[in-house]
Amino acid sequence: MAFTFFSLATPSIHPQSFCLKPSISQFKPLHGFSRFNRRFGSPAVVVSAGKFDPTPADEDPPEAPEDSGHGLYKFQQIQRQAARARKREEEQFKKDQSIFLNAIADVEDAPENVDAIDAEAAGDDLFGEIDKAIAMKRKEFVKQGLLKPNPEKDSVVPEGIAEGIEELEPDEVVDLDEIRELQGLTVISEDSDDDESEKFDKEGSDSGNVNGRSSSISSFDVDFNSFGQSKVRIVEPKFRMTLAELLDESKVVPVLVYGDLEVEITGIQHDSRVVNSGDLFVCCVGRKTDGHLYLSEADKRGAVAVVASKEIDIEETLGCKALVIVEDTSLVLPALAAAFYGRPSKNMAVIGIAGTNGKTTTAYLIKAMYEAMGLRTGMLSTVAYYVHGENKLEAPLTTPDSVLIQKLMAKMLHNGTEAVVMEASSHGLALGRCNEVDFDIAVFTNLTRDHMDFHESEEDYRNAKAKLFSRMVDPDRHRKIVNIDDPNAPFFIAQGNPDVPIVTFAMENKDADVYPLKFELSLFETQVLVQTPQGILEISSGLLGRHNIYNILAAVAVGIAVGAPLEDIVRGIEEVDAVPGRCELIDEEQAFGVIVDYAHTPDALSRLLDSVRELGPKRIITVFGCAGESDRGKRPMMTKIATDKSDVVLLTSDNPNNEDPLDILDDMLAGVGWTMQDYLKYGANDYYPPLPNGHRLFLHDIRRVAVRAAVAMGEEGDIVVVAGKGHETYQIEGDKKEFFDDREECREALQYVDELHQAGIDTSEFPWRGYQRVTETVSKAA
Repeated sequence: MAFTFFSLATPSIHPQSFCLKPSISQFKPLHGFSRFNRRFGSPAVVVSAGKFDPTPADEDPPEAPEDSGHGLYKFQQIQRQAARARKREEEQFKKDQSIFLNAIADVEDAPENVDAIDAEAAGDDLFGEIDKAIAMKRKEFVKQGLLKPNPEKDSVVPEGIAEGIEELEPDEVVDLDEIRELQGLTVISEDSDDDESEKFDKEGSDSGNVNGRSSSISSFDVDFNSFGQSKVRIVEPKFRMTLAELLDESKVVPVLVYGDLEVEITGIQHDSRVVNSGDLFVCCVGRKTDGHLYLSEADKRGAVAVVASKEIDIEETLGCKALVIVEDTSLVLPALAAAFYGRPSKNMAVIGIAGTNGKTTTAYLIKAMYEAMGLRTGMLSTVAYYVHGENKLEAPLTTPDSVLIQKLMAKMLHNGTEAVVMEASSHGLALGRCNEVDFDIAVFTNLTRDHMDFHESEEDYRNAKAKLFSRMVDPDRHRKIVNIDDPNAPFFIAQGNPDVPIVTFAMENKDADVYPLKFELSLFETQVLVQTPQGILEISSGLLGRHNIYNILAAVAVGIAVGAPLEDIVRGIEEVDAVPGRCELIDEEQAFGVIVDYAHTPDALSRLLDSVRELGPKRIITVFGCAGESDRGKRPMMTKIATDKSDVVLLTSDNPNNEDPLDILDDMLAGVGWTMQDYLKYGANDYYPPLPNGHRLFLHDIRRVAVRAAVAMGEEGDIVVVAGKGHETYQIEGDKKEFFDDREECREALQYVDELHQAGIDTSEFPWRGYQRVTETVSKAA
């Protein structure tokens, strides 16, 4: 894996000097990293400038040092800032050049005598000077060949003279039009570039046509929504090799081979529904189905070869020319995919993030930090896939299957990506989807109960996560980043080679390499002062809540591990104002806060509500549900947490799938010692008693109604929390998958409630007064 970590002893290295693709001989161990395996027992640390910095008392943390140069002379700082500013201006000019050219395309060319430009009319007028400057800039673009010279405009006839001119006859009008057309012709010299003229003609004709239709849009109409956005064209790479070459490259040893091994393969698939002509179809045996049953469908779609773990007959197939029998198709699939796509992860820096909560936000922060270092960085996360920069693809799964992982990474590498940040889910690690990904850095965020419907036990779940760390074996190249506040930290640290450097982070444990000296939380900003082995960082982030401080610390620890300049660490982290569906603030200028979050586990919900409580709200109103056909054990646990930490809780549905939503709600009510029958009994009397702690509990199996009820209750100083879906934009009920976005529902609810308030309707008691009808609906459904 070609990746160089930057020495911590040289903080003045310019980011343009970073190199990602050296030869193997260039790998060197990081200076000073051996001490990361020990806790700092010394009462003092040394900052990057080499100055002695006494360890502050816990009750009196120091302010951030005024000098943010981190060991650079002032002149060096100015030089670096100027160089970066100049580079940004040049890059921005290149991006916006087409806009500039279109904006002055119709401006009259400047005459040879510059002073003749509206000399009499302009005088000291500012606008006259601006017109002059624009004309001169257009003249400069014409000389550079970027614009075509405009024909001179017809002189305007004075009004008094025009009155004395007789009206032209029809045939004279035709003659005048022909004369004007001839006047518009220009003489092209023999030395002129014909291709350049054709380019100008094409640009001129296209400027007034859109998809073959005439367009009245002025060249000065600019699409401000796309202004400043990347115009990079993402290219889809093409791959092909023979089946014999693929088996040789992947080192797969078949049990039996039948047919033509020289057949050309243009793709690999294990899902018959997406097979294309020329693909190799791999018959994988899953938990619910067997790929061998879908050979005929794959054949009809154009599969030319098959890899199977059972003997099957391909004599009657339409296009399959070869059959390869192996012992386990699921085991060889990652190797085949990696070999076919050229093992792209070996040519990029790959950061893997494992843990129950915080993976997505941490991935966004690390991506932004690497881009602040000047590296093109891709990302594979729950929310989205990024080739690099803002070039985004949709993300159907937290960890894509092994074929898609290799295909996406090959696409990234082909388009110049230098580093990839990847969420490593327990499913992906347990199923071997990441087996052929060459990770450089492993990050552990935390570990709590989750996915008990998939894993046999919590130990099995932990072991799946640990597979990422077991691959950290090369002290020169690999790094472990661990949250030592989590009780499972020693287990993850012990995985792989113990000599691999470790960078730890924590909020409570001050023995960590990276920890906060102090922090301030608000509804709109999080400020944190971070202690690191290289100095103190002052970070102001748009990410809300205590739990996001952990994510920030994880990103800082990664930056320290690779020797990133401290200013780039801060700049990258501060670049992330929000992550979709992660403690996302919904602002419609209402008098109370509304937050949408993905929290769907007991620990995540608990951390979220603790963070919200630290913001000092008058009341917390929480809406959440539990998914169907998944871990039933967490349902009562989440209800207990919500009712303990919220003033009002509304239970609802969240992707019930094929399970009855009322059965799910019945499981959730067990968290407060109620049953569905108890709840219906209270509804019959139109009275829902408070819980023993004085908090209130309601339910509605229609999520939209529950969200609107919660928003309707909101008063000044309250915070409404809608948890469980976050970035998701769907609701699955039975076999139906319909559009549903908590964020859009909250916005619509806020607008709807605002209309009710303007009509003089009080909605603050809505659940208490309106739930009789809700109860009747639930009773009939039951």
